[in-house]
This record gives sequence, structure tokens and C-alpha cells, in this order.
Amino acid sequence: MQMCNAMLEAQAALPRQGGAAEVPKDLPRQSLRLLAALRRHHPATADHSVRVATVLLAMWSRRPEAMGDAALVVSAGLLHDLGKLFLPLSLLEAPRGLTEPEMQAIRAHPVTGAETLAALRFPEPVVAAARDHHERWQGGGYPTGLPGDRLLPLARAVCVADSFVAMIEPGRAYRPTLSVAAALAEVEACSGTQFDPDFAHLLVEGLGPAFQAELRLDLPPGQHFPAPPGQLGTGVAGLLPSHLLERALRLPPCPW
Repeated sequence: MQMCNAMLEAQAALPRQGGAAEVPKDLPRQSLRLLAALRRHHPATADHSVRVATVLLAMWSRRPEAMGDAALVVSAGLLHDLGKLFLPLSLLEAPRGLTEPEMQAIRAHPVTGAETLAALRFPEPVVAAARDHHERWQGGGYPTGLPGDRLLPLARAVCVADSFVAMIEPGRAYRPTLSVAAALAEVEACSGTQFDPDFAHLLVEGLGPAFQAELRLDLPPGQHFPAPPGQLGTGVAGLLPSHLLERALRLPPCPW
């Protein structure tokens, strides 16, 4: 039932315009609608997605020309794990090792997310980020195993941002939580093998104190980002606790 409801919510967010190459004007609204559906299904995944978008914005702030429009970058971060919208909570919150069929289901989420975003006519860089964020710079990742030079730049940026956030955020039962300093050292160690060296460098150089504060790592496991006062349950309003992300998405100053 949860998965059926999630699919209906995703379909309800279908943009009505054609697949233009430029950034659609309603990209922020459509992105936040899907983020809202993801939060209703699994708040921890939505929180992770907000953190990934924050890290991507830190990288973008160092070299905007390497990553494209800020709204497109943030949208890719917010929606890279959209495929988890269609996974049961029993898999997303399993406190044990997964069986091989369960691992295959988890590893299908990049393709599911990309197919959903393509059907909803999201720009290709956002679709590619969802499909390719578990690929590796030297190849051998999933779902395709392609090397990094065959991937779009924004997808390569999401690869490093997603892995970094997974290392530092709380509530990961299958791995210890690293400090920001230790995770940055791991990114540097994996530069040129798992990660695109240029984007690994951008992450290490760009994640200053302001962006670290926006990550909200002080939240205990299971507690999601709070909405601003008076905005709880108001549709897409109040989904982004970060003023940096709101500005990047060029959101209006009041709820809509």
C-alpha cells in the first residue's frame, strides 16, 4: 500500500511542459513535491537528500561553471535517491544484513529513480544523477559499470557528495559514523579511483564551516529536519531547512 501511494504521489507531480533543454521554470516546485513524497515514505532518505544537495551547493560555490545552474544542481541532490520511494520500509530500515535478492532490489533504485524522473520530463542531468550516483570513476559501479569519463559532470559530482554524506551522517546501522575530517580524508584517498579527482577536490575545498553548519549533523538518528513554525503539513512549504538551498532554488520568500 505504501509503495502504491508513493507511485501515485510521484505521478501527481508530472510537469505539463515538454522536455526543454533549459532549466524548467517549475523545477523547484516539482523537485519539492517529489521530496515531500519521499519524506512521507522515508524521512531519513529525505534528510540524506537535503544533505547531499547542501554538499553539492558547497562544491558549486567553488566553481559554478563546472556544475551548471544552481537550481539544477540542488534538484539533482534532492532527487538522486528518488528510486527509494518505491522500496518497502522493511528494506530501507533493515537492522540486519540483506539477502542477495534484497540487495538486488536496493541496487535497482538508481534505475527506478532515473526512469521516474525521465517520465516526469526532468532535465537530463537530474535524470543522470539519479541513475549514475553509484558509479565509480574507474568503472565497476552500478547499474552500468561505466567509467567516470562516460558520465555527465553533475552525475560525477553527486557520486562524491552522496558517498561523503553517507560517511558522516547518523543512523547508518551498517557502518560507523565518521567525523567530517575523517570523511574528507577518505574522499581524498579515493580521488582518482572511486571519485572524479576534480569533484573530490571541489568537495574538500568547498565544505567550509558555513556549509558544515547547514548539514545539521546534530540531529539524532530518526529525527528529521524540522519545518519552520507554522509550516508543518503545508504541502511543499517548509521542506528545506537550509536558507542556502532555498536561495539556490530561487524560491519565493513566502510559502506556496
